[in-house]
Amino acid sequence: MRKRTLVLVASLLALTLLAGCSGGQQQTSPGANYPEKPINYVIPWSPGGGSDVMGRMVADIIQQNKFLPQPLVVVNKPGGSGAVGMNEVAQKKGDPYTIIGVVSGQISTPITTGAEVKASTFKPIAALALDEFFLLVKPESEFQTLQDVIDYAKANPGKLTMGGTGTGSEDHMCAGLLMDAAGIQVEYIPFDGGGEVMSALLGGHVQVAWANPSECASQLKGGLVRVLGVMAPERTKTYPDIPTFKEQGVDAVFQQIRAISGSPDMPDYAVEVIAEALKKVSESERWQKEYIEKNALTSRYLGPEEYGQAIAEAEKQYTEILTNLGLVKK
Repeated sequence: MRKRTLVLVASLLALTLLAGCSGGQQQTSPGANYPEKPINYVIPWSPGGGSDVMGRMVADIIQQNKFLPQPLVVVNKPGGSGAVGMNEVAQKKGDPYTIIGVVSGQISTPITTGAEVKASTFKPIAALALDEFFLLVKPESEFQTLQDVIDYAKANPGKLTMGGTGTGSEDHMCAGLLMDAAGIQVEYIPFDGGGEVMSALLGGHVQVAWANPSECASQLKGGLVRVLGVMAPERTKTYPDIPTFKEQGVDAVFQQIRAISGSPDMPDYAVEVIAEALKKVSESERWQKEYIEKNALTSRYLGPEEYGQAIAEAEKQYTEILTNLGLVKK
């Protein structure tokens, strides 16, 4: 009897192990074949702006080098100073096939508007670069230097028209920093993207305008605009002849983060796969030469954890800056 019992137990154990092995062969880990279809890359700004330029470069390099088995499909969703695109992606909670381009304005704008959807709403994937800010005029402008702008603004309080992207955006913060440092007041006019800002300046609808180097490269090359200064810690390598604001006696420095986040609660496997592809993009020769150097950017890759920390720190810093400048709703 004891022998039969032992045989029965052994047989049951063998069947259990066999079933376990069989089940293991049939199961696959979540995201093992990810991505299995194209990934939507939402740019919450209009075509032609800095975010659009970066998005299309990232998508093209990934496609060219097969860093992912599926393409990134760039989808522009402008409006509301980035809010339209952000709100749409926020509704796709847990979707591994939706990502969004993020710049500093998407951190600052919700602080000024009190919007529920913030940059920290999304799943951090990676930061790729830091961008600078130029203050531009048309070639025939009466303003030959930054000091000319300051002198005009002091003589005509609140009448200088200054174009930029979005209320509470990076451009708006640059305007605020300039006003604070120089002791002036201007009329800041927001637009839904760098392309619109450039059109407004060239059309004579604003007297001066903010732009990232990538947003005005072709206009600079064609002699359609002139740069009065760069709000950077030091002169850029791409445009070494353009003086910083600090060189011209204005103590104001600001740099913009350029990054990519995923839908809220995006699965970790999707974050890891996309972050690795973006790291390869940042290390590629084409990215460094055709994007970073060409557009006078600072190359800066941050993985998911570091990028998430950077977002949290920026939200605190921007809250303080915008509150001091009177842009935060109370």
